[in-house]
Amino acid sequence: MSTAIKVGIIGAGMAGQAHAFGYRNAMMSVSAPISVELDTIADPNLALAQSVADRYGFRRAIADVDALIASDVDVLSIALPNFLHSEILPKALASGKHVFAEKPIGRTPEESARLQQLAEASSAVTGVGFSFRRLPGLAALAGAVADGAIGDVHTVRAWYYADYAADPAGALSWRYSQEQAGGGALLDIGAHAIDAVQFVAGAISTVTNATLRTIITQRPKAAQGAIGHGASASTETGPVTNDDIALLTASFASGAIGQIALSRIASGTPNSLGVEVYGLGGSASFDSISAGEFHLFQNDVAEAAFNGPRRVFTGPAHPYFTDVAAMPGAGVGTGYAEAFTAEIQQFLRSVDSGTAMDTDFATATRMMNVVGAALESSRTGRAVDVVTV
Repeated sequence: MSTAIKVGIIGAGMAGQAHAFGYRNAMMSVSAPISVELDTIADPNLALAQSVADRYGFRRAIADVDALIASDVDVLSIALPNFLHSEILPKALASGKHVFAEKPIGRTPEESARLQQLAEASSAVTGVGFSFRRLPGLAALAGAVADGAIGDVHTVRAWYYADYAADPAGALSWRYSQEQAGGGALLDIGAHAIDAVQFVAGAISTVTNATLRTIITQRPKAAQGAIGHGASASTETGPVTNDDIALLTASFASGAIGQIALSRIASGTPNSLGVEVYGLGGSASFDSISAGEFHLFQNDVAEAAFNGPRRVFTGPAHPYFTDVAAMPGAGVGTGYAEAFTAEIQQFLRSVDSGTAMDTDFATATRMMNVVGAALESSRTGRAVDVVTV
């Protein structure tokens, strides 16, 4: 790469900071050199934008999002609350710049499909951040399943348990509004679990049942400008209008059946995304709590007395590892931070080569169509077919 790619990030909250971390570390790549110019962080909260720019080495911070869209940066990386994507993404896509968006791109299947159409009409590279599939262990598991290591898959189990909403004093942010967020646990963390399970086991064709529950029904209102999941001391409360817990059963296009369990109030489990798959020839599993490993069992690889699930530590033989690990040796571990580096590296390579990114806006719509089917199934009590993209 001869010319540095000039980057601007819109949004300085939690996801925007993760994007900034990814761009800051993208030049760790050794398999294909990447050159990045860290230019601008834009957020209406200028003090926050400046703190993020200072922390990650961006040249400047500004409050005017439209000014960044109109600037001479090559890439716009967008990490905003869900309800702002429908306002900002069309402007970014119309600018002709390369666009990388945090998931979800829309709050509904219809909103996502409209934004997908705009992205596909652009001649620039567009991508969406499904960071978990960049973890070497999950990517290696998906590759093993695709290569037939466990035979035809018949049963799938996935989960995402988090505890960021377990405290009833947690502030009533946009995440707890169905209108602003498009879903609670089902979309906020479910987006990753649904994408991960489709990455490993193929497309979900039908949501056969979905149960959604709100356990903490009232929360204290947030202080103006607050970010993250912190508690609020406000005595004024408001209603939570989306789900804390979601349980889905699903059928896959391959004929497999599966379950997806989601909770944002899983006390004691801060952040665990997992996938288990069972096939005619074995099984495989991954849990992001132990991100530097995965487990594989094959029916006939050893005599019965010594055969069992193998604990495989990730290393240079696995996807993404060489370009994100601090040391080029198996067992040193990779985790959530490295996943953001890997996804940004993948996006920047696509920009440099002018090729499509594998997690494009259509990928986001495929995930969102499962969420839409789950919401409808929850309302009607019936099985709902997933719209195909």
